[in-house]
Amino acid sequence: MTFIDFLIIGVVIGSNNLAVALALGAMGQAARRFRVMLVFGVFEFVMPFLGIGLGAATAREIDLHTNVIGAVLLIALGLLTVIGGVRNRRQDEKLAKQVTQWRGLVFLALGLSIDNVVVGFSLGLGRADPLAVATTIASFSVLFTWIGMRLGRESRRGWEQVAKIGAGMLLVGFGAANGMGWL
Repeated sequence: MTFIDFLIIGVVIGSNNLAVALALGAMGQAARRFRVMLVFGVFEFVMPFLGIGLGAATAREIDLHTNVIGAVLLIALGLLTVIGGVRNRRQDEKLAKQVTQWRGLVFLALGLSIDNVVVGFSLGLGRADPLAVATTIASFSVLFTWIGMRLGRESRRGWEQVAKIGAGMLLVGFGAANGMGWL
């Protein structure tokens, strides 16, 4: 993978955290930004590692059409993210209020990072350095979480929906580029 590939992965995956962090910042959770960044960072590091391991094991077993399978998984995840960005925001606001405790934050981070298992899985079907991928995703996710919390606190607008739809579109594009062999 090239530097540009890592940059794309970081931006695409980190944008999910940006969307949630915007909502959390707008809901008055910006004071807990370091806690949120820590928990998000840990999950965003561990989950791609898990996915790459599963993807590499699966690639050894099936060895055929792994590029297509990975692309389909990324595109499906992107479409689900777009659909999630369009749904009712009241559910997201309720969840943001529950993040005031560690337990709620861990569940939120787990939910956010599940897609990283799928991304890691699709990358594990090819050749990807697990440590580099996990570090890139975690770094961008923590950075985007910090930015989102700050912007959310400042703006208190509905930008999280736009960010989720954008994240989904980026995943679809990444999956398509991966499927065509461009990445």
